[in-house]
Amino acid sequence: PQRLLSDVREIAPRIVALHGLEEWKAAVLTSELHRHLGTYSIVGAKMGLRARERFGVALDELQVESHAGLKPPLSCLNDGLQVATGASLGRGTITVLTNEPASCEAVFTYGGRRQRLALKPEFADRIAADMAALVKKHGGLTPAYFQDVRAVSLRHWLNFDRHTMFHETEEAG
Repeated sequence: PQRLLSDVREIAPRIVALHGLEEWKAAVLTSELHRHLGTYSIVGAKMGLRARERFGVALDELQVESHAGLKPPLSCLNDGLQVATGASLGRGTITVLTNEPASCEAVFTYGGRRQRLALKPEFADRIAADMAALVKKHGGLTPAYFQDVRAVSLRHWLNFDRHTMFHETEEAG
């Protein structure tokens, strides 16, 4: 805990108590890979971990098809998906679709089964409203904006439960 920045140190015990050590580790590693703590990368970690729970699999067993595209901030979801599932671009176990409008969802495949997880509208709306308020407050993507994104992302991490924040549907294989 002494190595954590003060904002994370004070909230870490509550995050671990609510969401478990595996989510904690996945989101921390995602934030390191991503180079800042942001909501969509955390949502990706939560989504990937939830998919693994749905299939009952360990890391490196899922194929992932992300619908988040390649344009930030939504594409930040992809970093969390990679870390939480173990899928990687290098091994070809994650693909990112770019031929459709980007959305906060992914399809996970294992053993002939397909599951789609999509962020529920009430969570997407909360994220959009929070980020729009920060852009308005800071006049754009300034250093102060990213500092406040960190604080908002910590709140989202704490308050969004991976068991209730996604529409989860089985798809035909």
